[in-house]
Amino acid sequence: MIINSHVHVNTSGNFFYYPEYDLQQFLTEMQENRISIAFPSLNPKVDIFRCPNEETQHLSSEKTICKATHERAKPQHRVAVFSSDNQLVLQCKTCGKVIAKTSIDPLRVHNKELIMLTKPYRSTLKPLLYLLLSKATMQQEIDFWENNYPNSFVGFKLHPWNDQVSVADFRLHASKPFLIHTGIRELESAKNAIAFAKNNPNLKVVLAHAATLDENALHEISLLDNVWIDCCPSTFMYENRFSAFAFPQDITSPADIYYKVLDYLPSSKVLFGTDSPWGNSRQELAVIQQLQVPKSVKAQILYRNACEVYRL
Repeated sequence: MIINSHVHVNTSGNFFYYPEYDLQQFLTEMQENRISIAFPSLNPKVDIFRCPNEETQHLSSEKTICKATHERAKPQHRVAVFSSDNQLVLQCKTCGKVIAKTSIDPLRVHNKELIMLTKPYRSTLKPLLYLLLSKATMQQEIDFWENNYPNSFVGFKLHPWNDQVSVADFRLHASKPFLIHTGIRELESAKNAIAFAKNNPNLKVVLAHAATLDENALHEISLLDNVWIDCCPSTFMYENRFSAFAFPQDITSPADIYYKVLDYLPSSKVLFGTDSPWGNSRQELAVIQQLQVPKSVKAQILYRNACEVYRL
């Protein structure tokens, strides 16, 4: 069995990175690589994060943008999430344009669509719902999904860098786990995600992207009963190691990412994922296959730990 615990797919909205990567493409990837179960979440580069004053705005509606044109599509304006007067505000930090002001998470419509798209495949596709980091809407949104769609998803996804909001001081009530993006910039730091886990000891928390191989973070994760980690996309992170890790000189191959994590953490804390379309299943599985670890450890990484965390 293989469980892909970290992957993104597009719904019918406009996405300005990998807009061509839809559910059918991922289902093909699953079949070709014999992946048994996956936890898809929304591509975070969704249209609400594209400022209307963006010079490359027209690119967001093109459905054929490939990797070669991503630099042209890369926004020059930075849209962020704010909370004001008990409402979520989406506002461009570059030009000040207010894009939305609402008491309901604007991703709700996209999450509903993700649930409907994956419903025919519920035995193999179990969504993670991307929630925007706003104190005005977040607990309300968790309650909405857990009360109305309890069997339609397995957890929640948080993306501090995309939202431009730290997770460090959120305190929430939920019955399902959280997957949190981490990176080397302060807003998305593993340190902040660990603070979230400490503030919410009753929540299961998975830190994405190997917690940037921050040694202090890895040590803390080893001591926290409610925290796990994934190492995806290992190939992509290795190729971009000088922007992915604080000490890239220690990493000489994608496998080294796993080895360093396993130096600090028990194998029971490591989950497999691909972060598709940023990574892909073929490359990520090849990295696991070449690891010089016991078969029992590979089984933990590939599926057993995900079964425990997400109560499969």
